[in-house]
Amino acid sequence: MSTGYNHLLSPITVGNREIRNRSISTAHGTGYAVDGKVSDQLIAYHVARAQGGIGLIIMEATGVDSAPIGAKGGSYLRNSDDSAIPGYRRIAKAVHDEGATIYTMLSHSGRNTVMGIDGAPPLAPSPVPFDRSRDIPRALEVEEIARITRAFAEAAARSREGGLDGVELSYCHGNLVQQFLSPLTNLRDDEYGGSEENRLRFAREILQAVRKAVGDDFTLGIRFSADELVPGGYTIEDGVRYAAMMVEWGKLDFVDASAGTNGSMWSRAIHYPTIAEPEKRLVPYAKAIKAAVAVPVFCVGKITDPAEAEAILAAGEADMVGMTRAHIAEPAIIRKVMEDRLDDIRPCIHANEVCFGRKQRGGNVSCVFNPRTGREEAWDRIEPVEDYKTVLVIGGGPAGLEAARVAAKRGHDVVLHEKSEQLGGQVRLLSRTPHRRDYQIITDWLERQARHAGVLIRRGSEMTAESILAAKPDAVIIATGAADTRPAIPGAGLPHVFTAREVLAMPNTLGKRVVIGDWDGRNMAMSVAELLATRGHDVEIVTSSFRVGEDAELMTWHPAYERLMNLGVRMTAMEELVAISDGTAHSRLLNGQTRQIACDSVLLCSRGTADDGLYKMLKGKVGRLWRVGDAFTPRQLEQAIYEGSKAAREI
Repeated sequence: MSTGYNHLLSPITVGNREIRNRSISTAHGTGYAVDGKVSDQLIAYHVARAQGGIGLIIMEATGVDSAPIGAKGGSYLRNSDDSAIPGYRRIAKAVHDEGATIYTMLSHSGRNTVMGIDGAPPLAPSPVPFDRSRDIPRALEVEEIARITRAFAEAAARSREGGLDGVELSYCHGNLVQQFLSPLTNLRDDEYGGSEENRLRFAREILQAVRKAVGDDFTLGIRFSADELVPGGYTIEDGVRYAAMMVEWGKLDFVDASAGTNGSMWSRAIHYPTIAEPEKRLVPYAKAIKAAVAVPVFCVGKITDPAEAEAILAAGEADMVGMTRAHIAEPAIIRKVMEDRLDDIRPCIHANEVCFGRKQRGGNVSCVFNPRTGREEAWDRIEPVEDYKTVLVIGGGPAGLEAARVAAKRGHDVVLHEKSEQLGGQVRLLSRTPHRRDYQIITDWLERQARHAGVLIRRGSEMTAESILAAKPDAVIIATGAADTRPAIPGAGLPHVFTAREVLAMPNTLGKRVVIGDWDGRNMAMSVAELLATRGHDVEIVTSSFRVGEDAELMTWHPAYERLMNLGVRMTAMEELVAISDGTAHSRLLNGQTRQIACDSVLLCSRGTADDGLYKMLKGKVGRLWRVGDAFTPRQLEQAIYEGSKAAREI
């Protein structure tokens, strides 16, 4: 067993149950529910983390009535009648069999959702919309408040009957209870609004009703936003007082301390910390609450490294540590710590592209770095095959590195050829921009793991169809990426015009005034603009989309805009760059009018075109042939790593 992690690996008693260590996967939406019920996919997902050694799993926010959960509703768990109980029993047994403890979070989103398709409004204390939908909620009647209170209590009783170990109530992130607490969202003038005592009434009534429903011997706690993080909201001083009162009212067994409100995009980027935010962002809030209550306090907020978790616990800042996105990326953090395999831990970089990003696109949770996440039911853990093959992987970007790693772990004889002297593909270039350097962690880890698995990596090795056929491999995976092509507009080949990739790969020779034409729509233009602005360039981004970075993940996009605005970067949407001449970039507006932008240099950001020539030459001549990632068609890092892994699993 690893030394140096005595606090993290030590057991703790919460309520009436001992938890085997101090690590938590906190409540997070997965999208795996089917008709509001626990699914085989959800069970497999949580069992993988239990097998990886985690101490406590808290299932996602679960609706206590028919109101949708989250900004877009979608696939979420619901505990509004006894049909929830069989699924709870299945997942509880599966997780218990692996030695972990499991709770569920009960929630009501209140205003933090959208109007129904037939016009049913969200429900809230007062008709105050939240910033993502702007749908006006309907103020709850007093009898409806009482009904929701009963719904929480009945759902908690069903959770106990379903064999779960505890219940966590959502008093956080701008959900309904917090909406009653906040002076920003509670404008009522009855017994549930106005004074602080009245604003706390709903929280108190739910706690007392739930405790009565589950009894004193069942674990009950809250996830609580200790500070709203928005002007005019309640502060940490208020939150500490509220937490102490809530512990008393509900005879609580723990407080899971967070902060912020989903009613503010600015707050979301803080309380779900992104790649640009500092580590341990929310730990001070847990520390403040821990000083005021006599029950275990959990902390959250961009805690990835087991050493960071150990330090938090050793300093007494919290009693358990939420490492949720870290466990989305690496289910076996604790097991690998115990086995002294720290280098094998796949580190989360908080890119948010595939955990939060997929949810925003209406999908379910996975990981940009770990494509097995969410596919545990369909994809077994990698094991060696009996009939090994010789495999050539062409291309050393993320798709090729993942393909080579997985193929080698399955026992195949793998050689990877990369024509340049450096591995990493476009990720290596992207990591040179501000707040994107952690992307290099992904390709560095993939390279180390591929070498450890036995992959022979040959850099500076450009393979032709003839040399591949001469090697007589059993299988070939083409991961040659996307060619760096320029949009077909007049002037694109002028000497003062560059692609974003060229700018990142070369010394800075650009003029003072730079126009960036954006055909990518994701992070590329914003990241390059930020880099150039920090170097003193005067930058304008032009895009035909409704906004710059329209396809970027929302919590990453918002703080990126803030930084770009502070740097003076101009962001012009609904205009398309249509021509370039000496000293001028020409754009066309939606109404057909044109605009001339004086500039010294122009950058073109596009996704490129698939570099699939080698694949086409080999098609029909090789026994088993795949093309993956951008060589198939230019997309994102998620698809590159997923397809590399999938191809290797099929050999």
